[in-house]
Amino acid sequence: MKFELELTTEKIYSHLIHLYQLAKIDNRFVKEEKRYLYALGRKNSVSEKEVDEIIKEAAEVDFHEPDSLKEKIIFLYEYIQMMLVDNKLDEREAQMCAIIAERMGLDRGLVGSMTNSIVTAKDENRQPELSNTELELYISNPEDLL
Repeated sequence: MKFELELTTEKIYSHLIHLYQLAKIDNRFVKEEKRYLYALGRKNSVSEKEVDEIIKEAAEVDFHEPDSLKEKIIFLYEYIQMMLVDNKLDEREAQMCAIIAERMGLDRGLVGSMTNSIVTAKDENRQPELSNTELELYISNPEDLL
């Protein structure tokens, strides 16, 4: 799924690095997580080679907070997708997603709500992603979906 955002290169790199750091919080970086990073890189005009270079040199970088509510919801969605891409729900990854949500000024409860939506879709043999309609609901009324 592609959600259109106009992001600076600095913000894209920061986001990719933080997604990578989330992925390896469980001391593993599996192929599904790498594929997801590559897909997000391509979506933002960053080649696989550039993604490899970014994560190879990944260090502590400043968190570039998204500017709009839409960016915040999409970033949180992408963090949750990274958390679930290996089909394992790790408590450390869930806690980190909750911290990221809070840091962006969102309710921690959105992590559980979005996670449930994604997992439910997967259980119902639907694409394990939020639809554009669901995403718009989160953007327009995030407090109603807790």
